[in-house]
Amino acid sequence: MSVNKTVENSSIDFEFYFYKSLYKKLPNDKRLLSILAEMYTRKGEIDKGLELDKKLVEIDSSNSTAHYNLACSLSLKRNFQEAIDALRKSISLGYCDFKWMFEDKDLIALRETEYFKQLKRDLGIL
Repeated sequence: MSVNKTVENSSIDFEFYFYKSLYKKLPNDKRLLSILAEMYTRKGEIDKGLELDKKLVEIDSSNSTAHYNLACSLSLKRNFQEAIDALRKSISLGYCDFKWMFEDKDLIALRETEYFKQLKRDLGIL
């Protein structure tokens, strides 16, 4: 492993543990929940990321991005019905970055489902 890669990994680990320690003190901070959920997901700890995404949606139910991120976590868990429900909710709340929705790697499996194909039809995107 190169020195640069080692330094980069150390920096990511430091950030992760820093945010985890903040979470213990600020368990309902919306920005912190979002950051930590993303970090868990990037580290492959999908269940923990999903748990925080669900909590964020409970705390901030009108946040379209929170619902989008929940859809991503649910898709990674292959829970497609709930994922499409969360995705539909995010759109109803104003999420409109459809270009990203069609590129986001977290939604690859969901995009292959009939649920997603129906969503595209409903949106007039087919």
